[in-house]
Amino acid sequence: MKKYEFNIEDIDRLYSSYGFETNSSHQNIRVYLYKKSRYYGAEIIPLKFDDVTMGEAGRIKNEYSSIGFASTVRTISNLDEADAELFKSFFGYDATRTRLKRKYDQFITKQTRNLLGSQYEYIESPFEVFNTNQINDKIFPLIQKALTQSTSNLIIIEASAGYGKTCTAYELLNLLIKKELLQIPIFTELSRNRGAKIFRYILLDEIDLEFPSLNSELVIAEIQKGRIPLIIDGFDELLDKVTMSENEMNKSFEEVETMLDTIGSLLVDKAKVILTTRRTAIFNGLDFDNWLSKWEDKFSVTRISIKEPKIKDWLGENRFNVIKGNNVPIQYIANPVLLTYLKNINEEEFYQEISNPEILINHYFDKMLERERERQNLLISVDKQYEIFKNVVRLLLEFDITSESKEFFKEIIKDQNTKLLDYTRTLYTGLDRPTIDNLVDTLATHALLDRKGRDESQIGFINDFVLGIFIGEIICESTIDKIKKDFSNYMIELSVTAYRVQSRKNKALLWDKLMGLKERFQELYLFYFDIVLKEAPMREYKDLSIYDINFYNISFVEFKISNTVFLNCLFKRCLFDLNQFEGVSFIDCSFDSCTVKNGEYFDETTGITPIKCIQENCNVLPGPKYIDVKEEVSQIEKDILQNILDISHTKGHHIMQLLHRFEKGENKKVLIGLDNLESRKFIDIRGNHIYPNINKIQQIKQIIGII
Repeated sequence: MKKYEFNIEDIDRLYSSYGFETNSSHQNIRVYLYKKSRYYGAEIIPLKFDDVTMGEAGRIKNEYSSIGFASTVRTISNLDEADAELFKSFFGYDATRTRLKRKYDQFITKQTRNLLGSQYEYIESPFEVFNTNQINDKIFPLIQKALTQSTSNLIIIEASAGYGKTCTAYELLNLLIKKELLQIPIFTELSRNRGAKIFRYILLDEIDLEFPSLNSELVIAEIQKGRIPLIIDGFDELLDKVTMSENEMNKSFEEVETMLDTIGSLLVDKAKVILTTRRTAIFNGLDFDNWLSKWEDKFSVTRISIKEPKIKDWLGENRFNVIKGNNVPIQYIANPVLLTYLKNINEEEFYQEISNPEILINHYFDKMLERERERQNLLISVDKQYEIFKNVVRLLLEFDITSESKEFFKEIIKDQNTKLLDYTRTLYTGLDRPTIDNLVDTLATHALLDRKGRDESQIGFINDFVLGIFIGEIICESTIDKIKKDFSNYMIELSVTAYRVQSRKNKALLWDKLMGLKERFQELYLFYFDIVLKEAPMREYKDLSIYDINFYNISFVEFKISNTVFLNCLFKRCLFDLNQFEGVSFIDCSFDSCTVKNGEYFDETTGITPIKCIQENCNVLPGPKYIDVKEEVSQIEKDILQNILDISHTKGHHIMQLLHRFEKGENKKVLIGLDNLESRKFIDIRGNHIYPNINKIQQIKQIIGII
C-alpha cells in the first residue's frame, strides 16, 4: 500500500507559501483551500490510502465542487512530489514553456528575415572563461554545467556591441526549454528607453509581468530554488559604460554596484542569474572583485567573454582561403553582421566585396535597403531610406534611448521626416498613393528595425552595429558643442565599436571629433579610441591596465608606453618598436604574425616582461625559460606567495589586487617574480587572475615559513 513520507507541518507550510488556507478538521485528510482572485480551488490530500479514507476524500471533493471550487484529490508520497506538482500547476509549466518556445521561434524568423532570406543559424565564436576553469570548448555545455550546480551562480556573458550577446541568450533560452527539467526560465530584454531607470523596480516589474497572477515573493522563492533561471539580456543598456573622468570612477561603479546588489540578493540557495552585457571594464576591474568578496562566497561567478569571430567558422574554408590569399585586412570584416552578410551572398558578389572591403558596409546597407524596396513596394530610393533612419537616430541620440514604444517610434519617424514623407507620396499615383500614416506604418516594419520587449510593443534597430554606424556618421557631421551637449558616452562607445570595421578615412573622421572632447574620458578609453580608430597610439600613455582587447595591424612605433600592463590581449600582425616600451608587461597574451624593431624579441632588457604568453608565426617572445628547480626562491617571490595565501589558499586573485599590495616602485620586480613563479608552477595565471597551485600549497607554506 502506498505510504506518505513527509511531515504534515512541512506540507502545510508548502501550501501556505502558495496562498492556500489549511482545513485540518478532517481525520487523516488535509484540505487546502485557495480563494485568490476569481479562482477558488480545493486540494484534498489523503494521509492514508485505505478505502475508507479515500472514500471520504472523494466525498469532500464532491462537497467543494458543488459550491464552485475546482477540486482535486491528490495522492502524494513526499514533500518534493507535492512541491513539483504545485510548481507545475501555478506556473503553467507546459503552457509557459510553449510560449517561450514560440518566442524563440519568432526570434529565429526575424533573424532569417534580416539575413535577406537566408536561414539563420547560430555560429559559436571563440570565448574565454574567467573565475573558473575552462574545460569545455563549447559555450553551452559550460553554461549548462553552471546551471545544474546545487549552489547559486551568477553567469555573466560579455561581448562587444553586435557580437552575439542576444543570439547567445536566445540559444540558451532554447536549450533550457528543450531540457525536460523542472525549470521555467524568465527571459527579459532590457532596453535604454525613457522609462524608469531604477534597476530593482525594472527587475520586479519583469517578474510580475512574467507571472502576473502570482505573488512576486512566490516567484522569487522559486528563483532561489533554481527552478526559474533568470536571463537578463542587455544589462549594459542601463549603464553609461564609459566613465567620464578619473574623478568619477568610484561614482561610476557605485551605480553598477546598486544594480549588482539587487541581483546578489536573489542569489541564495540554488538561484541562477544569467546577465548578458557589452564588454566593459566593470567586470575586469578590482571594484568587481571587491564587490564579490563582500558576499562571502554566498554564490559563485562564471564570467564568459565572447571573442571576435573566427572567419573560417563563419565563411567556411574555401571563402576563408580566398580572403587569406587576397590579404584582406581582418579589421574590415571581423564583425558578425558583416561576416553573416558575406556568408549569405553568392560567389560572384563575394569576390566583388572582398576586392574592396573598405566599402563593404555601404554595400551591406544598400542590399538591405534595396530589398525593402522590393519586399514592401517602397518607392523610396536607397539613399532616401538611409536618410530617413539616420534622422530617426538623431532624435534617439538626443533622448539617449535605443528603443521605444511602437507608437512613439512611429511618431519619431513621422516628425523627423515630414518633408521626405510628403515627397515620397508624390511618387505614387492614383489609388496606390499611401497616406503619411500608411507610409510610417510600412517604415516601422523595415528590415533595419526590430520589435523589442516582452510583448514586442517596442521598436529599435536590428542590432548595435547598425545603430552604431548611424551614430558615428551623425557624430562626424555634428559640432563639438552638439556632441558634448546631446550625446551620451554610451552612444559614443557604440559608434566606436561599430566603426572598427569602417575604412581608415571614416575612422579618422570619428577620431577627430572625439578628440574635441577628450577631457571627458579616462586615458584607458582614449587609448581604446586610438587603437580602434587610428590603428596606433596617438600620444604617450603610462600606468594603464589594458584588458581583453584584440589588436589588429597596430603599429606601436611613435609614442612611448610605460608602466603599463596588457592582460589577456591578442596581437595580430602588429609592429612593436622596443624603444617605445618601458616597464611594460604582457600577461597571458597571444601574438600572431607580429614583428619587432630595434631589437630581436621581448625581454626584461628591452623594458618588456612577457608572462605566460604564446606566439604563432612570429618570434617576438624569448625562448623557453630554463627552470632550475633547486634555485632559491627570492625574497620578492616569497612576498608574492605570502600575499597570495593571505588573500586565499584556493580562489583566484586579481593581478592588480596583488600589485597594489606592493610599493609602486616594485611593480617590475613583482611581475618578474610572477613570471618565475608561474614558470615553476607555483601559481597559474589565467586572464586577469592568479591562482595558487593547490598541489603545491604545502611546499609554498614551507617556502614562506608557515610550516
